Amino acid sequence: MKILELQTGLFPDAALVAQAVETLHAGNAVEKADVTRLSRDDEHGWAEVARAILAADLVVTL
Repeated sequence: MKILELQTGLFPDAALVAQAVETLHAGNAVEKADVTRLSRDDEHGWAEVARAILAADLVVTL
């Protein structure tokens, strides 16, 4: 399964959820995308994030 960990900085319990995602590494492909530093007008950066979201079987938003 392809898992995308989308780091947004929006949730105060993100560290706890990130630890849970780490347990899913065995047998799964986990990709991380950090959008906290992307500017609104970074079309290339947001396009990469959109591709990663569409390619994932599961998106975990942190």
